[in-house]
Amino acid sequence: MLVRRTNRSSTRTCQPSVPRPVEMTAASSESLSRFRPSPSPRWAIRKATNGDRTIAWTLLGLMLPWLAYTRFYFWLQPRHLTFDGGLLMWLFNKPDPTCGLTRTFAWMWRGDLFHAVSVYPLGPLVFSGTIAAVAWALTVLVLGRAASLRLLRAEWRALIAVVTIALALNWASKLLWLGM
Repeated sequence: MLVRRTNRSSTRTCQPSVPRPVEMTAASSESLSRFRPSPSPRWAIRKATNGDRTIAWTLLGLMLPWLAYTRFYFWLQPRHLTFDGGLLMWLFNKPDPTCGLTRTFAWMWRGDLFHAVSVYPLGPLVFSGTIAAVAWALTVLVLGRAASLRLLRAEWRALIAVVTIALALNWASKLLWLGM
């Protein structure tokens, strides 16, 4: 128990104060929300940074020649102007995980989904992702805006696991069932 002196020279006993519940009104909750940091959105369109522009130029530098090569693949192949085989094919006579991706892109340019899937089962998805990446890069460079997605660490791990398993199953399907 605390004892304190008051102005009248009398002694008064004070109990420790107990906080009273505060009723929140609309005005008070709005004024308090200014002081709480709001979580940033997971999906946002924001002004492009120098890093975004560097990534955009890199993606365009890699993907536009690749898309042009696959677009003209069936014209280049009979003229022996294509690159055939990979390191695993040369060393072990087995296809690498991306073997068939060029032909899949070429079939996708022709609009033949059946042949594209039969050559590389994940090919149409990779083709769509490549077109989306080129569109993102052009948006960053032309409009100066970048779309971003913020993932948690566990979500990144799950995404990497799903992509790795999908590539492994795709490669296994080529080795076991598609006769490569």
